[in-house]
Amino acid sequence: MTPTGSPTLIERRLGAPAGREVDLAVDLIVTDDWTTPSLLPTLSALGTVRSAAPLVLVRDHTGPADTYVGAERDRVLALRQVEEEFAVRFGAERITGQGIQHHALPASGRLRPGMLVLGNDSHTPTLGAHGVTAFAAQPTTLAVAIHTGRFVVRVPETVHVRVVGRLRGDVTARDAALTLLDLLRGGGSVPRLATGRALEFGGPGLARLTSAERAVLANVTPEAVAVTAVFSGEAPPQRSGTVVTLDLAQVLPSVARSGQPSDVVPLARLGAVRVDRVFVGTCAGGTYEEIAAFAAALGARAAIPTVVAPASTGVLERLSAEGIARRLEDAGVTLLAPGCGPCFGFGMSRLEDDEVAVVTGNRNSVGRMGSPHARIVLAAGRTAGQAASTGWLNQPAATGGGGASAANEPRGADTVHADRDAGARTVRAGRQAEAALAHTDRAPAPTVVWPTTGNVVRLLGLVSTDDLTPSSVPGVGTSSDADPRVARRLLLHHVDPSAADRSLEGTVLVGDENFGMGSNRASSIRALVQAGVRAVIAPSIAPLYASGARDEGLPAITLADEAFYGALTPEALLELDLAAGTVTVRSVGPGRPAASDLRRFRFAPAGPHEAAVLAAGGAVPYLRGPGGCAMASRT
Repeated sequence: MTPTGSPTLIERRLGAPAGREVDLAVDLIVTDDWTTPSLLPTLSALGTVRSAAPLVLVRDHTGPADTYVGAERDRVLALRQVEEEFAVRFGAERITGQGIQHHALPASGRLRPGMLVLGNDSHTPTLGAHGVTAFAAQPTTLAVAIHTGRFVVRVPETVHVRVVGRLRGDVTARDAALTLLDLLRGGGSVPRLATGRALEFGGPGLARLTSAERAVLANVTPEAVAVTAVFSGEAPPQRSGTVVTLDLAQVLPSVARSGQPSDVVPLARLGAVRVDRVFVGTCAGGTYEEIAAFAAALGARAAIPTVVAPASTGVLERLSAEGIARRLEDAGVTLLAPGCGPCFGFGMSRLEDDEVAVVTGNRNSVGRMGSPHARIVLAAGRTAGQAASTGWLNQPAATGGGGASAANEPRGADTVHADRDAGARTVRAGRQAEAALAHTDRAPAPTVVWPTTGNVVRLLGLVSTDDLTPSSVPGVGTSSDADPRVARRLLLHHVDPSAADRSLEGTVLVGDENFGMGSNRASSIRALVQAGVRAVIAPSIAPLYASGARDEGLPAITLADEAFYGALTPEALLELDLAAGTVTVRSVGPGRPAASDLRRFRFAPAGPHEAAVLAAGGAVPYLRGPGGCAMASRT
């Protein structure tokens, strides 16, 4: 609880103080066409015959099958067959042709305030903007919920996001979301203020946003490495812990530089960048407001290949009714059916080496939309329109444009600062904070150090699930393939392709902050299990990844002691004692005794449920044993 003992909104909704594991009945389970195949191994192993909770399957990651060719068309047809069989076998209601689940579900009237929603997509917490409590779950965790109707989660602490002011005409909610991600870095190289916490939005600025714009703010949850997002409309109580103030009036046109969605800088400070393609859409940037802002900035003709994919049929219908859809097509823009579109690099002309794409989405990891040597810059609708119109971000004056200017920034803004007052940490946005906004301490790109005589695979940098197993690699496979051998071949493909042929049996993978952030991707865990990796250790681990690893029987250990990471070498041998909460580092090699340089470090022990699942070897053996009987008695 908070220092005063007053529970936060998420504590009230989950019925327990922060830090306690709770076993909850699920009101609605949501899956989609791309990730559903990853559910099947667990459901088959459990012998599930019908979903124990209301179940919806939304077709949003892929479009009409006849729009694909070759291996991609074959993959879509296989997904359609799985979709059909899944719906019949488990009693899933299907939603097709309505757009992205996070926008189609609210429009369908299926959500009720206060209900608990569990989804097979990392951006499921977007639904929090519509009054529900929504969690994302890895496929094994979601399959367990289908089997039992229940979900076990540790109640998170809370970061209060106080929204004030009003957006100016030259920015959109997507600019505000990028600004929020920047604030949640706390001046560091990665978001750390919200890691493992709930985002609770409140403040008078929320009333000046549409429900779709509030959803764009909630959509940052996985990129902020948070657990969920809830909306209270209230000011945070005194001494409520971390408070982030998002002043909408001070939001600038902003972009996230390629490789990291939180590496945010004001557009004016980016410099001139030649752009090859523009994509407007996704659950972050496919709203009416973003597409309308894009269209207003585009002008009469797109100068470069440009694609727009509305987030829902409701968005498309409004764009059509207002004549915007027709103007976009007349301007040479390709208008796709509502859905995720090419957000994750499937069903598109993939980016080639050295190409630059401006995208209104929420992910820009290496290789996500094609070549690992391409660049993806995340931006808001208006900025994307300018890029499509000119082929530039900040077009140089010599090419016919004046570029963005710092003169367009609001006057009199405060410097970004962090201070402590009455026990609460406050972060504010402002114009003059060059150092905080430039992020000279950007987290390094992922690299791997392989062991020699030891058992430590050291993954350095900000490692996302896209880095662990890319969503789609031609000639290798896709992350939605249920065959664990495909996941093994995808492992670290864009970081070090030699990973596919290396023996990893008995190794421990050691990462850096926010390990496993990003997409809900069973393959990113199952690839490690398939390879024989014993555990993952990092200073902080994305909560979605950690819970999924638990249910796959892979210990995901948070260890913040810097001395531990300083003690690691390619010769280091790690020995784990989960019950005692210790990891021992031994330095081994030629001429060194077995006990040479022995050092022991402690980590926080697992909660009762997590410990029981890990001791059983994962969720499936746990449910087949006494744990399954205990959960069944609560349904």
